[in-house]
Amino acid sequence: MHNAKILVIDDEIGICEGIRRALAPQGLSVDIATSGAEGMQKIQSGGYDLTLLDIMMPGVSGIDLITEIHRHDPEIVCIIITGYATVELAVQAIKQGAYDFLTKPFSVDDLTLAVSQGLERRRLSLEARRLQAIEAEARRLTEEKARLEELDKAKRQFIRLVTHEMQAPVAAIQNYLQLILDGYVPPENQPEIIGKCMARAQEEMDLIADLLELGQLQVLAKPLKTTPVHLEGLLVAVMDNLRTQAEQKNLRFDLNITPDLPPVMGAPEHFKSVWTNLIANAIKYTPAGGAVTISLRCDNEQVIGEVSDTGIGIPLEDQPRLFTEFFRAANAKALDVPGTGLGLAIVRQIIAAAGGSITVQSEVGRGATFRFSLPAAKKQAEC
Repeated sequence: MHNAKILVIDDEIGICEGIRRALAPQGLSVDIATSGAEGMQKIQSGGYDLTLLDIMMPGVSGIDLITEIHRHDPEIVCIIITGYATVELAVQAIKQGAYDFLTKPFSVDDLTLAVSQGLERRRLSLEARRLQAIEAEARRLTEEKARLEELDKAKRQFIRLVTHEMQAPVAAIQNYLQLILDGYVPPENQPEIIGKCMARAQEEMDLIADLLELGQLQVLAKPLKTTPVHLEGLLVAVMDNLRTQAEQKNLRFDLNITPDLPPVMGAPEHFKSVWTNLIANAIKYTPAGGAVTISLRCDNEQVIGEVSDTGIGIPLEDQPRLFTEFFRAANAKALDVPGTGLGLAIVRQIIAAAGGSITVQSEVGRGATFRFSLPAAKKQAEC
C-alpha cells in the first residue's frame, strides 16, 4: 500500500483535503482534482493506482469518468464517493467498472479499508497480468524451441541425405576404376565402363548444381534482383532447349499461351529453372509416344502455368512429400531414370519466394499436372 498514487476527483475541496490528510500518514501520495476535466488530464499524465470519484460534479458524472479512466488504464481502481447513495446508483456504478462505493460522510476507517482493499485488488490484477505475460512468453519460447529443434532435425536429416546422395556416384566411379586398375576389365570393355563412370560423374555434377541453386534460394530471403519477367519468352526458350529430348522419345509437344500476358515479378533465371525442371520431368517420366502439354494464361490477376503429361503418374501416398528435398516417388525410382530429387523442391522455393503457389494432380499410369500461380505485376495486372 505504501508509495501508491491516489487521485481524488471531487468538486468539494474540503472532501479532497480531508481524504489527503487521512491517507498521507499511511505513506500514500494523494493528488487532487476539482473537476472531471482536470481529473482526466492528471490521469493521462500520471501513473495513478486508484481514484476516488465524486458521483455528482458539474458537467460530468463520476460514473461517466470511469469509462474514460479505464480506457487509459484498465487496471486503475475506481471508488465512487457520494452523498446520494441508492441501490440503483451502486449497481450502475459497479456495472460501469467501479470497484467500491463510499457514502458521505464516511469515517477514516471506512476510507482506509476501501482504499487498502482497492490497492490490493490492483496489486493482484497487475500480478495476474504479469503472470499471464510470463506464461505467454513461456509458451512462445516453448514453441520457438520446438521449431528450432525441428529445424535442427531437418538440418541433420538433410546433411545425411546430401552425404549419401553425393557419396553414391563417387563410390560407383571408384569401383569401376578399381576394376580397370586390377585388370578385371579387358581393353575392349573399358570404353563401356568409362561411359558408366561418365554417367555417374554427370549425376554428381547435376546434384552439385541443384544443391547450389537450392542453397542460394534458401539463404536469400529474396532474389538479388527482382524485375518484371514475361514467362512466355522463357517458356519458349526452355522448350527449344528440351525439344530434342522430346523428339528422341517421339513425344508430342502442345503449347497454349494466352496473348498479351502481364509479367510477374522475380528473377528471370529462377523462372527459367521452374520451366526447365517441370518440363524436363514431364519428358523424363513420359513413355515414348506420349504427350506433354504446357499452357500459360492469366486469371483474376494471377498468371497460371501448367505442365501436363501422359506419363507414369505419382502415387497418391507420395504426393504430400513430392516437393521435399531428395524425395522421389517409388515408381520414379523403379524406372532407373537418373534424378537428384531436388528439382521440385527448387521449383517450390522459387514459386513461394515470388508470392505464388504450386499444386499437383496425378493418378498412377495416367500422367500428372503441375499447376503454379503467380501474382501479376501491379502495373499490368489486368487479365
